[in-house]
Formats: sequence, C-alpha cells, structure tokens
Amino acid sequence: MPTPEDYVAGAVVANAIAWIVTSLVEIPYLGFLLYTFGAVLAGFLVARKAGGEAFWKVGLKSGFGAFVLHVFLITVVEIAMNVSILTLETHVIVLLTFLLGGVFGALLFSLVRRGGTLKGG
Repeated sequence: MPTPEDYVAGAVVANAIAWIVTSLVEIPYLGFLLYTFGAVLAGFLVARKAGGEAFWKVGLKSGFGAFVLHVFLITVVEIAMNVSILTLETHVIVLLTFLLGGVFGALLFSLVRRGGTLKGG
C-alpha cells in the first residue's frame, strides 16, 4: 500500500522533469510531452508500492497529487512575479495529462507484473 510520501514523491517526479528541462530549453510542446512522461513514470513507480490495490485508483491518486503540486508551484510563481502564466484551459489539459498518464503508468506496471494480462484491476 503506497504511503502519502510515495504519492508526494510521484508528484515531485511528474513535475520536476518538465520544470527542469523546460527551464533549460524552449521547444514548443516539450513541456506537455515531459508532463506526460513524468505522469507515466510517477504512476508506474507508485504502482510498484500498491500491492493489491487497483491500478486505476493508484494512477488517479498519483496524477491528482501531481496536479495539486503543479497548481501550487504555478500559483507561487504567479504571485511572486505578479503575472498570469497559464490559462484555465491549460490547467485543465495538464490535469487530464496527469490523470491519464498516472493511470497509464500504473496500468503499465500492472501489465508488466502480471506478464502482459489484465486480471480484475
């Protein structure tokens, strides 16, 4: 069973990859791809700790935790700089990216663990 610390670690992984790379390089849509990769990686890693818990629950929790951290970090930057960085539509896209990526990563681990077949997850 994953602990809250596992979900926080997954959220940090999901966000850190995109924040670090996009701060160094400015390529269109790179942030979106990195958020997706980070969400899948976080869902996969947190699912490793899940034991018998359903993969989709772990993936949704992992993705939602990553989104909460993302909103917190963006809000801190927006308040500090007194600007609006992302629109509501962008936040919704990031939310869906984290949720779907987290579920996909947890599903991926479930498939790897069970040898490629899904059973009652």
